[in-house]
Amino acid sequence: MPTTTGYDLRAEQARLRFPDLTLRGMTLNRASARIQLTGKMERPEMEKTRAAAREALFTTTHDAKGPVLELGWPVAGPYVASPAGTYMDLYLGVAQKILDENHPRFLELAEALLRHKLLFRREISTDDFLLLAGNLAPVAGPIELGALLDGLAGKRWPGAGGYRTFHSNSGTEACEAALKLAFVVKYKKFLEKRGLATFQRLMAQMKVPEVSFFAGKADAPVFSTYPFVMVACESSFHGRTLGSLHATRSKAAHQFGYPKAANVRHIPYNSGDALAKKIDPRPIEAILDAPGGVLAVLEGGRIPADLFAGFLAEPLQGEGGYVPGDPAFFQACEAACRAHDALFMVDEVQTFGRTGTLFLSEQLDVTPDAICIAKAAVVGATIARADLERFLHVGWHSNTFGGGKLFDTSFAYAVVDSLANERNPMFAGLSYLENCTVKGDYLAQKLEEIATRHPKMVLGQEGRGLLCGVDVRQRDKVIAEGWKRGLKMLGCGPAGDVARIRLIFLADTLAREIDDFAKVFEETVAAVGG
Repeated sequence: MPTTTGYDLRAEQARLRFPDLTLRGMTLNRASARIQLTGKMERPEMEKTRAAAREALFTTTHDAKGPVLELGWPVAGPYVASPAGTYMDLYLGVAQKILDENHPRFLELAEALLRHKLLFRREISTDDFLLLAGNLAPVAGPIELGALLDGLAGKRWPGAGGYRTFHSNSGTEACEAALKLAFVVKYKKFLEKRGLATFQRLMAQMKVPEVSFFAGKADAPVFSTYPFVMVACESSFHGRTLGSLHATRSKAAHQFGYPKAANVRHIPYNSGDALAKKIDPRPIEAILDAPGGVLAVLEGGRIPADLFAGFLAEPLQGEGGYVPGDPAFFQACEAACRAHDALFMVDEVQTFGRTGTLFLSEQLDVTPDAICIAKAAVVGATIARADLERFLHVGWHSNTFGGGKLFDTSFAYAVVDSLANERNPMFAGLSYLENCTVKGDYLAQKLEEIATRHPKMVLGQEGRGLLCGVDVRQRDKVIAEGWKRGLKMLGCGPAGDVARIRLIFLADTLAREIDDFAKVFEETVAAVGG
C-alpha cells in the first residue's frame, strides 16, 4: 500500500532484519513481535511495588494506580516482554526514547566505552577542555557533540550566523540556561545602549536596592533583582525547577506554594499578535519621565521595550495538550522580538527529532535565537546564536556534569547523528525524519478510521509526525483499559468529558507496529464505550 510520498508500507515487512533478543528465558524479535498477553498486567506484586515506592521515594507525578514497569525483560522497539506477555510502550519515558535501544550504533558505542575504560568516566566540561586522545570513535565528548548540534542548527538556519551550545542534564536545565541567557544579554545591551547612569535611575525609580555585600567587589553594582521581562504562553510546560517554573503554566499542581518571578508574563498560545500588543515601544528615558514612570507601565500589563528580554514557547505544547503551534503566531512573535531586540526562543525538548524535521521550528518558518532540547537528545542542550557569546561573562552559568559524562555525550552524538544523517535500508533509504512523516500520516489515517467506526468515543486528533494527540471520552478509563490490553499510554492537557491522550512513537517506527497499535486501541475504546 503506497503512501502519498510513494513509500510502500506493505513492502517494508520483507526488508525487516532484526536479531532475536533473549533474556530470562523470553525471546522477542521486532520483525514478528505483537501485543499479546497471556496473563494479567496487574498482579499482587504490582501493588507491593507501589507500596515500596511510597515508602522509599517522595511523591512526584505518579498516579496511585500507575503502571509498574518490569525492568530487565527483552525490549524490541516499542515492544516489551513481561511475565504477562508482550505489551507496547507508547509512553516512551515521556519522549525520552526515540530509536530502538538495540540500534547497532548504540551497541557499538557501549563496547567502545568498555574497551577504552570510559564507561564510567565523568569530567566537568565547564572548567576543563576535554581532548579525546587519538581516534576513539564512536566515543564523543562535549566539544564533538556541541559541534554536531551547532552544525545541524546552522545548516537549517544559515541566516543566524552560526550557533554555539551549552550542555546540561535535562530539559528544565536547558530552559533555565535559555532564560538566563536572555536576561543577561538584555542587561548588557541596555548598558551599551542606555548607559549605567540610566540603569541606576531606573533602579532608583523602581526602588530596587544594591546588594551591599558586593559593594567594591565587582566591576558594576549588583542589585537585589533586575527588571527585565520574559514572555511565555498559557498552557506551557518548560520544567519544574524554579526558574523554568516561572515560564511554565499548564497545571495548578505545578504552582502551589512556590514564589513566582514578577518578570515573566504570559499570553495565550496561538494568539496572533498578542505579544506585540504587550510591548511599550517608547525609549526607557521617555517612560521614566512620564507620569507614574516605569511602574505604571508594568502595573498596566505592558512591558517597556528596553526591558523586554525575550519570548519562549513550545512549537507544539506537550503537557498542555499536544497542541501544534500556529506558524502565523510564531512568526508574529519572532517579529516582535526582532523589533525590540529581544531573544526569540523555542523549547523543543519534547519535539526534537519526532515531527518530520529535526526541529519542529523548521516547519514554522521562523529562525530561533535559542533552542532548548533534551529527552530524545539524551542530554540537555541550549543551542543559541554564536554572536551572543560577547555578552557572556565567565561564570554567567555552569553545570557540574552537563557535557562531562562521556556515556551521555557519546550516546547523544550517536542518537543525533543517526536522526540527522542515517538512511535505513529497512525504510528503502528514508531517513528517520522522513520516516516520521510517512508513518505519522499512516497513524493519522488509522485513527481517522477508528473515529469513523467509534464516533462517540474518538472525537479527533492533531499532532505533527509521530507525536499525536487523540481526543477520547472517558480518558482515564481508556488509559486503564489500554494497559490491561497491553498498551502503555499517557494523558495530556486538561481533563474533561473529552480529553486528550498523547501517543509517542519511535522515529524508526514500523508500519506493522502502527497496525498492531490500531487494532488494540480500537478494541480498547470499544470496550470502554460498549
